[in-house]
Amino acid sequence: MVYPIDEETFDPRVTPEFIKEGHLNSIQAFLKRIQDFLGYGGRISDKFGVMVPPGVQWEYTGETAPAGFLLCDGSLYLHDHADYADLFAVIGYKYGEGIGSRFRVPDTRGQFQRGWGDIPTISFVPGNVTTGTDDIDFVGSKFRKTGIPVRFTTDDTLPAPLVINTTYYIISEFGVTCKIATSRALAMAGTQIDITTTGAGTSYVHWYPEDDNAARLVSAPGGADGENLGSWQGDELKAHSHFTVKIGEATSSLSTTKPIAEWWDSGANSSYQLNSRSGEADYCPSEEVGEVEGRPKNLYINHIIKR
Repeated sequence: MVYPIDEETFDPRVTPEFIKEGHLNSIQAFLKRIQDFLGYGGRISDKFGVMVPPGVQWEYTGETAPAGFLLCDGSLYLHDHADYADLFAVIGYKYGEGIGSRFRVPDTRGQFQRGWGDIPTISFVPGNVTTGTDDIDFVGSKFRKTGIPVRFTTDDTLPAPLVINTTYYIISEFGVTCKIATSRALAMAGTQIDITTTGAGTSYVHWYPEDDNAARLVSAPGGADGENLGSWQGDELKAHSHFTVKIGEATSSLSTTKPIAEWWDSGANSSYQLNSRSGEADYCPSEEVGEVEGRPKNLYINHIIKR
């Protein structure tokens, strides 16, 4: 006979009292209870599921991975090996593919990681659209900057002339109230689309960083690219411009503020000076400053992934 064991008070430790009281009538029954306590596949679980599922990535201060984990160093592993099959089921070939049924773990060495997820979505209805002023109120939005790329979908009809899955650009007025432009340049110039109808049903605006996604590559051969989880992106500076002060030829008086490229040319402005250089046609470079990479303050750390 195998005595039932209360789930609330079960203690997996084998003690003399446990054996004496007849709770351990067979080694097989006891081992089965241990397996049930740990969860599936020998993994520790609670009522919500596995406590540390395969694919979980942690920061780790050791130099070698602890038991049950792998370093995130881009190494290759056999996907059908018993030790790595569960991890492969989660990450597949997202971080690269090797020869002979091998998959690659993420290589986070020297990389800053960026969160991935669905594109943020804001809904709006005809009452949020004003045709006379071409305004759309995106209640709860974070569109507080002009030039943000977006796309629209709907469960009925979009305000005309908007077209689903076409990239437009936000002209932000007060964060919630926005106008829409057909290009980033027109958005920056404040030239909006003429909204002629309010549409019908519920429509949705999605932040759509298409330029950002297009620049995302595979982290290793065979890996994911584009807007997919596991894609990689190189160094880049946010688009911006620098302004300088134009110096008058005869009087050296200050005049109009313009971008460097706009006033430094080989024509009438070629005698103006910047960084004590004059008479050079078509360009006027500044002195080089900085290091070999752009980076914030940082601290070396290892990353490990549960297998």
